[in-house]
Amino acid sequence: MATPVYSVTLHHLAPGATAAGLAYPDEQLPAVSLTQLREMLFALSEVAARLTIYEPSSPEIRVKTDRDVFVIRTRNRQLCFVGWEAILRGEEHSVSYILTSITGTSVIVEPGRAAPKVERHFIPTHSTPPMPTGGVPRWAKMAVLATLIIGFNATTVWMLMRPTHAPVPKHELLADAESHNLLTKVAGVYQTGVVAGDRRLIIDADGTLHLAKYGPQQSVAEEKTKSVRGAIVGGRAALITSDPAVLVIKDADTVVLYGSTYRRRVP
Repeated sequence: MATPVYSVTLHHLAPGATAAGLAYPDEQLPAVSLTQLREMLFALSEVAARLTIYEPSSPEIRVKTDRDVFVIRTRNRQLCFVGWEAILRGEEHSVSYILTSITGTSVIVEPGRAAPKVERHFIPTHSTPPMPTGGVPRWAKMAVLATLIIGFNATTVWMLMRPTHAPVPKHELLADAESHNLLTKVAGVYQTGVVAGDRRLIIDADGTLHLAKYGPQQSVAEEKTKSVRGAIVGGRAALITSDPAVLVIKDADTVVLYGSTYRRRVP
């Protein structure tokens, strides 16, 4: 009876499966005897025992028979018979079992030859009491932590509650007739520019203020409506908005609101 031979491919393995690495190209072995295959599997088991989780290669031996193709890889520093995990139900993928599955007959491994054992070190689950250390006392650390927490919270509250605009300076509101006359004089359309992102301001004689932001081609992207009233601020005529804020009248064609300068738009 002829001695069976197998077609074997070594992937990421040195010749004879004695080492693993990305530098080793796939090696095709068209006629491998059972004895040679057994030696390769033992060599792969020794390689697996030395592998770490940082190994970038994925070493494996592919064995092709007239019945099937078998793949043996490494996992958890042991051999892994791919596709047979459910059958083994947690048992070790030993060289003897792998050869028996490939050949279809019972294969006796040489006496005294076994896959290398992997030592596993377990960390005790009980906790170790902390060792006393010198330095800053515990109460001082807690005090610093409490101070930081209070400081952060106070800063957050201040940022949420602070006024959006500067407080309105001391002012005196004009009488209704005087306020109407002032609004009539300054009524019109003002703008900071004509490109997207610039702003438009419309003052109506009835005391309505329209604020808008330009989008593309002077389209209105945002618009807000407020009311205004004439007042005297720092000895000069101005308008007080419903925020309240001061709309400064620089001259007949220029006003300033929230720090932005608006100029009257020419029809």
